[in-house]
Amino acid sequence: MLNDATGFSKIMIAAGYTDLRCGIEGLATIIRYKYKLDPYKIRRMSWKTLESDILIGAFHVSVRKDKVELPDGSVIEDFYTVTIPDAAMICALTDKGDVLLKSEYRYAIGEEVIECPAGMFEPGETDPLEVARRELLEETGYTASDWTYLGPTLESTSKLTNRMHLFIARGAVKTASQQLDANEHIDVIRVPLVEAVEMVMDGRINANSTAHLILRAEKMRA
Repeated sequence: MLNDATGFSKIMIAAGYTDLRCGIEGLATIIRYKYKLDPYKIRRMSWKTLESDILIGAFHVSVRKDKVELPDGSVIEDFYTVTIPDAAMICALTDKGDVLLKSEYRYAIGEEVIECPAGMFEPGETDPLEVARRELLEETGYTASDWTYLGPTLESTSKLTNRMHLFIARGAVKTASQQLDANEHIDVIRVPLVEAVEMVMDGRINANSTAHLILRAEKMRA
């Protein structure tokens, strides 16, 4: 595939390489320019899993230890990957423009955290909207008439594999009492969306997906 010497040289020069002994980076550049392949896909294909071992295999958390060879040939003996179920998060807005937030103690970090309502997919669930509707009702007692899906975000890309599916729910009204799990102790906070943005900017709201969702909701309203 790469036996066209003239084309090879032209591509190398165009890419800024004058020494044809360019190694893997130069080869990736050649493939990218000449064969129009996605460089990110090339990079992903260059990582090789040599060994893999499941250390924890529970539904709510799975921990995998891999031995991985990097594109430059170096090897990571203990690359850990953590998988937890995907989740859905909701920026619920009332007709008055208030947003529903929750305050909840998070044992893992030892802090009270202000977030948008959210919850994990249960076993067998595949529809993010179904999860979002359930979690909004259970955590706040509110339902909403107009739902917009914003897509998924990534939580912590170095180790975690899960995605948080984001929604804006308009026309939120209280229709029931909270239906909390035994380990949930949640206070519902209702503030104007503009105040929620201020809370993000001054650090009172510092959970990544919540901050992301609130800022997008404000941008879409403008």
